[in-house]
Amino acid sequence: MENAVAVKEKTEIAIADVKKYIAPNATDKELFMFMGIAKSFGLNPLKREIHFVKYGNAAASIIVGYEIYLKRAERTGKLDGWKCWIEGDKAVIEIKRKDQSIPIKWEVDRKEFDKQQSTWKAMPNFMLKKVAIAQGFRLAFPDELGGLPYLAEELPQTAKMSSEELAKDEIIVDAVPEETPEAPMPHAEEVTPQGNVESQEPLPDTPSPTLITENQRKRFYAIAKKANKSDAEIKAFLKANINSESTGDIQKGVYEYLCNEVVK
Repeated sequence: MENAVAVKEKTEIAIADVKKYIAPNATDKELFMFMGIAKSFGLNPLKREIHFVKYGNAAASIIVGYEIYLKRAERTGKLDGWKCWIEGDKAVIEIKRKDQSIPIKWEVDRKEFDKQQSTWKAMPNFMLKKVAIAQGFRLAFPDELGGLPYLAEELPQTAKMSSEELAKDEIIVDAVPEETPEAPMPHAEEVTPQGNVESQEPLPDTPSPTLITENQRKRFYAIAKKANKSDAEIKAFLKANINSESTGDIQKGVYEYLCNEVVK
């Protein structure tokens, strides 16, 4: 089938299905690019390995999650370990290759990517580490990872949301409404021409992020304890990653990442 994306499971995704179910608002050019990138890198949109994001009538973005970079680097057989940490307002990553004697080191400055949106405010370290991972691995494995789509956090038009949020509810996010410019904040009270005081209706609250369940909190704690982490170490880990010491503040989009990281 010519007009299809063939993935490693031998499943073919027809371009007509992509247009109908995944990217209905894509232009022909955007659809061609999406299909071409997915096919070239063997990325399966049904497994949420590649995402089509379009805000209103703006140009579309094609993004991946940071896990793709890790999986592809492991697949080369040349990865000899890596670590990523926070230093002040920077995320630093160090990557070792088996065929190179000197580790690759890269750092990312928060001010270059933090758009002061809710996700960045809730978990700035995690968001910044993801950017460092993507950029560091592209630098360390240019032949294998060069040309892969960027993360949502790296692009101006999608940096307001995390990769996890964009892919949480749908296979591909398409036609997300554009943000309207913020209007001036009305005063709590305004004086009418007659001199009476009228109270304004309170503004609606911003929806709270989706948090993990009680069972997920217990699972995370059990995983940390199995890794011989003390209560103080668990709190310090959470503080460094989500800016809170409570498992009750863990958002679903970063839950599995934290479960994997806490055992290191």
